[in-house]
Amino acid sequence: MSSAASVSDAPFTVKALTANGRVNPLGIGDEDPVFGWQSASARRATSQKAYEIQVGRRPGSADVWSSGKVVSGRQVGVRYEGPGLEAGTRYFWRVRAWDGKGAASPWSATAYLETGLLNSGDWDGAQWITRPAAPSDLDKWTDYTATVDFKLDSAAFGMFLRASDASNGYMWQFNVTGPTPMLRLHKQVKGTYTVVQQVDLAPYGFTNAGLLDGRHTVRYDVAGTTIRTTLDGKPVSTLTDSTFTKGYIGFRTHACCGERGTVYDAVVTGADGSTLLDTDFASGRNPFTGGDITDSALVVSGTTDALYGPTARPQPLLRKDFATEPGKKVASARVYASALGLYELEINGKRVGDQVLAPGWTNYHKRIQSQTYDVTKLLDGGDNVLGASLAEGWWAGKVGLGWSRQYGDTPALVAKMRITYTDGSVQWIATDGSWKSADGPYAKADLQDGETYDARLEPSGWSRPGFDDAKWEPAASLTSRTALLVPQSDEPVRRTQVLQAKKMTEPTAGIYVYDLGQNMVGVSRLNLTGSAGQTVKIRYAEVLNKNGTLYTDNFRSAKVTDRYTFAETGTVTYEPTFTQHGFRYIEITGVTEPPALSDVKGVVWGSDLPATGTLKTSDGMLNRLVSNISWSQRGNFLSIPTDTPARDERLGWTGDISLFAPTANYLVDTRAFLSHWMADVRNSQYANGDLPAVVPTPQGQFGESGVGWSDVMITVPYSVWRSYGDTRILRENYPAMQKFFQFVRDSAGPDLLEPGRTTFFTNDWLHLDDPTEQGILGTAYYAENARMMAEVAEALGDETAASDYGKLSADIRDAFTEAYVASDGTVKRDSQTGYALALGMDLISDPALVEKAGSKFVAKLALTDHHLRTGFIGTPLLLPALSKIGRDDLAYKMLLHKDYPSWGYEVVSGATTMWERWNSIMPDGSFGPVDMNSFNHYAYGAVGDWMFQNIGGLSAIEPGYKRSRIAPAPGGNLTEGSGSLETVYGRLSSQWSTDNGAVDLKVTVPVNTVAEVHVPTRTRSAVTEGGRPADAAKGVRFLRMEDGAAVFEVGSGSYSFGVGPVLGGPGETGRTAVTR
Repeated sequence: MSSAASVSDAPFTVKALTANGRVNPLGIGDEDPVFGWQSASARRATSQKAYEIQVGRRPGSADVWSSGKVVSGRQVGVRYEGPGLEAGTRYFWRVRAWDGKGAASPWSATAYLETGLLNSGDWDGAQWITRPAAPSDLDKWTDYTATVDFKLDSAAFGMFLRASDASNGYMWQFNVTGPTPMLRLHKQVKGTYTVVQQVDLAPYGFTNAGLLDGRHTVRYDVAGTTIRTTLDGKPVSTLTDSTFTKGYIGFRTHACCGERGTVYDAVVTGADGSTLLDTDFASGRNPFTGGDITDSALVVSGTTDALYGPTARPQPLLRKDFATEPGKKVASARVYASALGLYELEINGKRVGDQVLAPGWTNYHKRIQSQTYDVTKLLDGGDNVLGASLAEGWWAGKVGLGWSRQYGDTPALVAKMRITYTDGSVQWIATDGSWKSADGPYAKADLQDGETYDARLEPSGWSRPGFDDAKWEPAASLTSRTALLVPQSDEPVRRTQVLQAKKMTEPTAGIYVYDLGQNMVGVSRLNLTGSAGQTVKIRYAEVLNKNGTLYTDNFRSAKVTDRYTFAETGTVTYEPTFTQHGFRYIEITGVTEPPALSDVKGVVWGSDLPATGTLKTSDGMLNRLVSNISWSQRGNFLSIPTDTPARDERLGWTGDISLFAPTANYLVDTRAFLSHWMADVRNSQYANGDLPAVVPTPQGQFGESGVGWSDVMITVPYSVWRSYGDTRILRENYPAMQKFFQFVRDSAGPDLLEPGRTTFFTNDWLHLDDPTEQGILGTAYYAENARMMAEVAEALGDETAASDYGKLSADIRDAFTEAYVASDGTVKRDSQTGYALALGMDLISDPALVEKAGSKFVAKLALTDHHLRTGFIGTPLLLPALSKIGRDDLAYKMLLHKDYPSWGYEVVSGATTMWERWNSIMPDGSFGPVDMNSFNHYAYGAVGDWMFQNIGGLSAIEPGYKRSRIAPAPGGNLTEGSGSLETVYGRLSSQWSTDNGAVDLKVTVPVNTVAEVHVPTRTRSAVTEGGRPADAAKGVRFLRMEDGAAVFEVGSGSYSFGVGPVLGGPGETGRTAVTR
């Protein structure tokens, strides 16, 4: 076929080109990317027999590399084998292929990939810059008298003295959690607290109730090595200690016990009589680094270190004036940038790029992502300005359990702009000391607590030419971290959708609550009207209290509050930039009139992964369940795979994604996203091969892991490979996978039983009073890890290891049966999860014993009227285990329950995302345990894997769906179902309906793949395709009868199978047990 032929006219064409799993990626970091594409043909059973790839610096050129004609059916993970790609360069590429008849396709449409800056040398000349530190007055804070008018609201309230920062200084805590009130004197050195004295306040006439009642005044006289404390005029403590000689005052609470205090007035007088601090908060401005100003008082709660001093400054702005070279025309312009913290760029007053929360969260001690922006259209001839807003983000803001400064304390920017002119010359602009800096309008910006935007502080036109920056300071340089920079390899976080408020209520006068109708992750977008100096407060919640007010107790220490202060009277649109919330409801206060519904929106954020899967049924509840699973995936795939987007956690829990990845791989294309995250998993691996429980791992938080969690080192690369067929993720992770498996192997005894490794995560997380033997969990995962490692080793050509892992897996399964399965089929401890693992993971090899264990499993479920009791580990295998023993009927019964506890119960209770717990809301309307109760948590959404396989009928026999299984299993009350999946080869789909025993099944199979189609019937002869006997249909080949279905092999194309009600149907019998 001529290469000039029209693609649309050709019978065999190539389309949907990807590099590293992405379409036209900008700023990749690989010198040897992998290519992929799809093919299209109107003919059935079309396959690819050969391909040719051309890569060039111009469209249609092969001046960089040509593969030549390669005889192969590969379309996925095809490796580039040309010379190493150069930094900051766009490469164009195209593909043509030959079908099974030897006919060549036309060349595909040209795609491109563009490299970012690939190594530290490419960043030469670019410094890490920030706003200069404020002049320190720390030397004045040596000896002083501090007087604080306060109220102890609950539990405990701490006050800092002589604190140079939030990790070093004294902390006096008033505590009413014991039988009598206590003053507990601490000193903190490098973040570690030590109690140096405890004073019982009861002998001084104080009681717990009295200390909680009303306002009190505490005075600290700090002189030399002595600190004297007076409470309500009574001297209560004198301490002599020389650890700290100077430092600020501040306030401190922790979320663990509901600590909270209110400060009404704080006055500090130096030994020379000078006033160091005098504030009653009446102005609304907060001179401390934390806390919230409410009614002219500072409220401190949750996990908060609120320190006075130069750190209590707005987030910085940076700008650089530059001019393009006179007489030249710009051909292209790129900005390469990254930050410690978060950044957003502007050129000539216009925002650069469409991503948010850049550079994303990684293990900043090991790698920091950089981004590439095409800014060609933003430049003007002549004068230009490149500006940047910075915020603390994950770098210095609150992370995990509300702890800040986990990586550093100062946001900074690094950037290089390359301007290429039509004459081939190049101009560079880089971050250095010539940049200017100033305070910006973001008075506060924290991912957990929210954003405070004071429009009065925004310099008008600051990122445009002509702005007078004479009063701005030269930027300061920080220690270079350029060696840690790597181009971002996955899709960035973007605005992906906008939701309109559906309802407004006023549960209390002046408090307006808006319902978006959907729990989501992102920020609000509000049209607000106010007068100069007026402040509007915006709060968020996932659910409401019974009285219609926001329920926020489950947010723990996260403040989740935004504030906007007007610079002038009028109407503005406010959309936060440097925070992120999980919410359905928006509360607005501080407005004269409530905004109209049309003025209140929710802007959905998430890692912008391509949607790939759909699943629909005739049951509305199940359709809502699929939607809930999808929304939880979207909300928790935000730079990393998190556990919950709303409270003070938002961590990359390894167990959650380990269990949910197979479902996620149906919903979206996870290749780049999970491959990127696995780099941080590898970087976090301990010397012994084990992993922390969360990745990235904040200091001192969840460093220990356990069964089902650290196994992510194997399960996620395996799952991604099975779903997409690209061995690259296996090659990248194989050494770390082997190292982890050896850790598990060493943890097991010579009897091959694995006791559970660590005790940080014991048992089946959040099960409902149905514990599982720890050794069952450990040994089950040991066996499955060995099975997966055998497949991985074989895929990578490591035959010796594959044989070893395979034999070991079989031996572990035998050991499991011997230790944990009785002769009558009882699995030790008789838990739902124990049976789900034993049967779902094929841990029992004897068919007779499988049947007995299946009977025990069914009997166990009957004790709860077939309601689940499983936790995170057991739930994904619960329904698959029932299907494997031929009890799809019970699987559907459990899936379709609408009473507590069940998936359907959440739906009928109004959930629009998955809950963390089965009892997040009880039938009486009360909320579950407040310490851990997220309403957007995808772990229990792992049931989606079973739903896609059994209702949608889609699963992979070979990695990447090169050979697929289309086997819908109609059941329950369902009369219709459909599933579709955009595989790496193209669209795979099924659509079925049943009526009085008749079955109609329509399937579509992508080019260059084969599918085994299971048509429910009692007899092969009852099946038709396209109205004729299936055996006679073109491209259809009968394979076998299996589990109440006729199995046909088909190549690519669309097919319509049918079974009449008289000739046969699925009948009422379940499937027979299937064993490995």
